[in-house]
Amino acid sequence: ALLAVLVVTAVAIAGAALVLLPDRATGPGLGGPATTSTTTSDASDVTPQQQTTRTGATLSPCPRGDAERLTVLSLNVHSGRTKAGTLDLGRIAAELRAWDADLVLLQEVDQGRRRTHGVDQPRRLARRLGYSHVYGPTRRFRPGSTGNAILSRWPVVDVGLRHLPRGSGAYRRGLVRATVDVHGQQVDVFSTHFDHASRHARRAQARVVAASVRRSSWPVVLGGDLNAEPGMPAVRVLELAGLVDGWSLVGRDEGLTVPAASPHRRIDYVLADESFVPVRSRVLVSFVSDHRGVMTTYDLLPQRCQ
Repeated sequence: ALLAVLVVTAVAIAGAALVLLPDRATGPGLGGPATTSTTTSDASDVTPQQQTTRTGATLSPCPRGDAERLTVLSLNVHSGRTKAGTLDLGRIAAELRAWDADLVLLQEVDQGRRRTHGVDQPRRLARRLGYSHVYGPTRRFRPGSTGNAILSRWPVVDVGLRHLPRGSGAYRRGLVRATVDVHGQQVDVFSTHFDHASRHARRAQARVVAASVRRSSWPVVLGGDLNAEPGMPAVRVLELAGLVDGWSLVGRDEGLTVPAASPHRRIDYVLADESFVPVRSRVLVSFVSDHRGVMTTYDLLPQRCQ
């Protein structure tokens, strides 16, 4: 069984924390027969092709007047370090505040590491924004760790972490989940970061993520640094699990995200299932990170329409 510690800080209860045990046997999101599976069919025969659009994400028959509008941002924060190695977490916090997303999905976040002065970065960023937060460590050090995080404007009602397969010699990757309450409607929110060196590892990681998405009981939105361009097998595996790349439907330019100064690749994504209708999507320039952020605005359809 996998063990992980995730910390959830609620806006209304300062310093509150949750300790996550192995994925639960039942319940929404990650874990258990009712919500996730650690196996799925082999995707080795998946070949790159164009984004598959889905009814709910394009031309839903449901009236959108009652939809809940929300904005989701994904950003690899590079541990708040500039290319020169200078720590500038305050600038990251200022950028996140200016972009004003409802859900912030982060990768390469440090907690208690010497290289970033022992700062609990997810907690500090959440406090700066006045948000709840969930942190999922994937690489542990002495002291501290690095991992993925979720910051939420809405209350977090449940959390989860699943470790992902890794390639030979590569460090571990993970998938962190926060189930949030959006005005009475629960949503499973995921943040992840795939392997940068091995396409085989990325595809295996995508299969585990896809299994978790399929077993979720709630609408799903996922953001992350997938280290894969559109149409590549890892991305296709997620699309076949029912996730739609919002930028591919409503983005206005090429959506390139790396390297930040002069990008020529698109490897950062915000994806959602057909409970969400994408309204607009754009790429944002961070003056600290080596990635650009991706921010997509959605209409979350009422439960009766999902």
